[in-house]
Amino acid sequence: MSPVFRYAVPKGLIERDFASGVIPKPRPKDRPYANRPWSVAERAVVLDRAAPHVRVAVALIMNTGLDPSDALKLTRNQIEGNTIWGVRGKTEHEVAIPIGPTLQAALDAAPAHDAVTILATSTGTPWTYNGFSTVWHRFKKKLEAKGVVEPGLTLKGLRHTVATTLREAGLEERQIADLLGQKTPSMARHYSRSANLADRNRITMETLEQENERRSQVVKPFAKTVKP
Repeated sequence: MSPVFRYAVPKGLIERDFASGVIPKPRPKDRPYANRPWSVAERAVVLDRAAPHVRVAVALIMNTGLDPSDALKLTRNQIEGNTIWGVRGKTEHEVAIPIGPTLQAALDAAPAHDAVTILATSTGTPWTYNGFSTVWHRFKKKLEAKGVVEPGLTLKGLRHTVATTLREAGLEERQIADLLGQKTPSMARHYSRSANLADRNRITMETLEQENERRSQVVKPFAKTVKP
């Protein structure tokens, strides 16, 4: 309720913040995390069964670690050569993400459209976050009903998946943070400065590509369910 009070009090809609003295309740230890990493099998199932215009969106988030809202807003002019130049909407930090072979293949296979954004709906118009979330939720529920993915699959979980995969592969936290745009700069980065970041991220992305490829080879082909 705190965000509601922070919005309403300055506007005179509510007298004061009645939640200011409330002690936050500890998070139950047995509660699953809201944005858990996806398993290799779940990633394969979603990419295999998603509609083309949904598949490329998932692939973009999956292979960059971008926040879903930022991925949906990416425009064509933010791709220069084989690098995506973006800005995290939440923190306004610039990110430079090299496009690996897997993502490039997904972009090449995406339905053609004339929208200014990289991603678009089935009718060729830019996605809204709410629009894509609605489509994703319906699709995910169908997969859950068939027992081919576990409950709790979220788009933001793909960002956690990238971070987890790279951490397990032995990369340092600073390398992962650079890719995810988690560094706090004292001033806006110029392209020349970000170019160095892109070079470092290229090594990081190569590790992600190799690790995803290795994991996909050791997982048994999907049959009916991912449940043991």
